[in-house]
Amino acid sequence: MALLILDLDGTLVDSTDYDTEAIHLAIEGMPHIEEPTRELVQSAYGLANGDYWAKVAPGASAQDITRIRSRRSTFLDQLVKGNDLLFPGVRETLAKLKEQGHILTTASNCGIHYLNMMLDSQNIRHYFTHPICLGTINGEKKADILTAHFDHHFLKENVYMIGDRYSDIEAAREHNIPSVICTYGFGDQEEWQKADYKIDKVEDLLCLIK
Repeated sequence: MALLILDLDGTLVDSTDYDTEAIHLAIEGMPHIEEPTRELVQSAYGLANGDYWAKVAPGASAQDITRIRSRRSTFLDQLVKGNDLLFPGVRETLAKLKEQGHILTTASNCGIHYLNMMLDSQNIRHYFTHPICLGTINGEKKADILTAHFDHHFLKENVYMIGDRYSDIEAAREHNIPSVICTYGFGDQEEWQKADYKIDKVEDLLCLIK
């Protein structure tokens, strides 16, 4: 049995198109803030909350960001409803890993609302035990989420951090556990250099995790 800690965006789901549209809708009436491109939004995935918004909406004040975040959540709820955002093979792979007795959970630098929306809209919540994110614990970096998981599961052997960005590798290294990078995600070769394992499709986890 292994404890598998999975990132969200770029690992399980791709919400880039809907997220970009939701942000554009959220900043309507705020001409001092430039609409971010799809590529910019995607490049910001993996950053902690403050860094994410600093990159996506660099001209926004703290008050602007509070308003944008609230409006974006409302619009994103509407946009993702009824749409499949999962990468190919994710649902089937999660089901098989769960059947094999592994513990699956999450570690994303997102907020609580976003995590819940993705788990519920994609109907994958039942695969996960104690899913949490950076917002759940009011943490500062992804390694803090892993600390919370280890406090809950009391398990630090046969544990894998599975993601697509350097923040996932960094968190794994801080806790001395192996990192698995999903090359189908949003990162690049440069930030993947220090990964312990790389997979080209999510189904490869079934061969890697024993």
